[in-house]
Amino acid sequence: MLYRTFFFLFFFLTVNATFSQEKDEDLYREDQIYINFYYNSLKNGVEEFKENKFSSSINFGFIRDIPLNKSGKFALGIGLGLGFNSYNNNLKINQINNNLNFEFLENQREYDKNKFLSSEIQIPLEIRLRNSSINTYKFWRFYAGIKYSRLLSSKYKFDSENIKYQIDDIQLNPDKIGLTLNIGFNTWNIGLYKAIRPFFDKKNNNLSSDLEEFKVGLIFYIL
Repeated sequence: MLYRTFFFLFFFLTVNATFSQEKDEDLYREDQIYINFYYNSLKNGVEEFKENKFSSSINFGFIRDIPLNKSGKFALGIGLGLGFNSYNNNLKINQINNNLNFEFLENQREYDKNKFLSSEIQIPLEIRLRNSSINTYKFWRFYAGIKYSRLLSSKYKFDSENIKYQIDDIQLNPDKIGLTLNIGFNTWNIGLYKAIRPFFDKKNNNLSSDLEEFKVGLIFYIL
């Protein structure tokens, strides 16, 4: 249901933005479809926690531009998007009586896969500074803001020589909030994300120190 709602709203915003730009030729906007690729990093306050392999995210969506001055070089942006995340590390999860039990795997050779997966609906809000114009497509941009993410699904996968299993709904925080910063020129833009809320919903687990989430990668805007 949430996926269908997302795609309906995404289609509505995109079509509405197209017609709005055609009607308001004198009002410069940077309505954009975006796609970004992140490297994911999780940190924990204990020495035993280790990341391994490559953890990544892919996000895409649409941002509606709201100019705050006539030139359009200063604006707000509010959007709607989807995100898909994977995290590889040595934090093993077992489920006991509907509670999650965590343990750290010491030897990476003991397993082939130890991964968290999640998907989410995202609502980015940005303050946007740029030196662009209605006829200029190559320009510097500095977009800083905050992003709210509503969890759609989560799972944990473990695979070793002797055992293989999956846990659905690993009780990640259902409502994530993070700070964002996107800086770049023309096509190439660096994207940063720092979560400011806990990674896990701490009601039903024995993890003494929660994970801190940080992402860095590339973001591409399509006018």
